[in-house]
Amino acid sequence: MKTLLLTAQQKRIFSFLLAHQNVTGSLPTIREIADHFGFKSFNNARQHLRLIEQKGYIRLIANKARGIEIVNKTEKREIRTTHQDNILEFKIPLVGSIAAGKPITAIENIENHIALDKELFKGNNLFALRVKGDSMIDIGVMPNDLAVIRQQQNANNGEVVAVIIDGEATLKRYIKREEFIILHAENKKYEDMFITPDRDFNILGKLVGVIRKY
Repeated sequence: MKTLLLTAQQKRIFSFLLAHQNVTGSLPTIREIADHFGFKSFNNARQHLRLIEQKGYIRLIANKARGIEIVNKTEKREIRTTHQDNILEFKIPLVGSIAAGKPITAIENIENHIALDKELFKGNNLFALRVKGDSMIDIGVMPNDLAVIRQQQNANNGEVVAVIIDGEATLKRYIKREEFIILHAENKKYEDMFITPDRDFNILGKLVGVIRKY
């Protein structure tokens, strides 16, 4: 059976799937697709994926967080070649390590620079920190991942942020209360951290992505 051609939007989405897999080692979630393309609901992303599936490029797997499989190898090579020809990369600093568990001392010297694909990471003031520990594994942030952070000094409730506490850095979900701040781990074996006003506390930035090597 002949594979049907993708529309321009479907081709952009399929190219994003390939680029995400190439950079991170895994295909994106529905949420990541919706966020990247600015869809108002997850159903919009799902509908595009269903149409791409019907045309024979992917297979959707039910009840799986990253339930997408690339099945059209020929088109995969063609789109990847086109994507690589037009890719725009930029470099961001890799600045030491950050704890996802107990806080560890932040290393402020730049260790290296890493190249990012502008299809995946947008905006300025980005930097990367290497994750140590397992307190954020339930949202897919694993030890030795590179956490890509957008530098900013404040955050909204529920966002995952890199913070400095008494001179030490950690990655946690930020929850603001009237009298204190909660830093919530995404791993049940870790208790919440309660940050009172007398602590030396600063937000480094918001987590915008993760890079993983296999």
